[in-house]
Amino acid sequence: MTVRKIPLGITEDDVALGSHLVHFWKTDDEFESGVRFLQVGIDDETEYSVLFGHDEANQRVLEILRKAHPDLDRTRQQERLVILRRDSSASVTLAKIEDAFSSAVRKGATAIRYLGNLGIGRDALPGRGASEVIELETGVTALAPRYPCVMVCMYDVNTVSGHLLLGGFATHPLAVWNDQLKQNPYCETKEASLSSTEEVA
Repeated sequence: MTVRKIPLGITEDDVALGSHLVHFWKTDDEFESGVRFLQVGIDDETEYSVLFGHDEANQRVLEILRKAHPDLDRTRQQERLVILRRDSSASVTLAKIEDAFSSAVRKGATAIRYLGNLGIGRDALPGRGASEVIELETGVTALAPRYPCVMVCMYDVNTVSGHLLLGGFATHPLAVWNDQLKQNPYCETKEASLSSTEEVA
């Protein structure tokens, strides 16, 4: 069975629906490169998007998106772009993500793009901090194959701890390294081995 793919936007690659990948960023250009993942989806009115993260990162993403899409508020009113705040436990956050995905599917989404931002904002990490984040990432890897989605997590290497960076490597089957999409050999989740030869174009 052929696995359907969509353009990643961050690189020139197409990526299979059901994928979960990490994009480490350090510079403004690298951050904006990550946001292109959502821009590509907003350009296609059959796709839906979910943005998740701390308030500062979410606002920054919206500012970049508005430059390319002045009518972004209309996209939000249509619920083709849903914004979730980083303020809950891993289990509650996963439930919110799944609710957003289920709603998008009911509305006829051909693909769902999820962009999560991990960095240190004004507010502390919810719940058990870093452990909660790693639990969330593990849950996201299990969730992704159940929906027509691609889930991208952007890690701010300027602010997150070494422990969280290692957790990011351990929980994402795919990673953007040196402007290339690659299989992540450091991923420890069981789902990492599934369809490994089909996920990268």
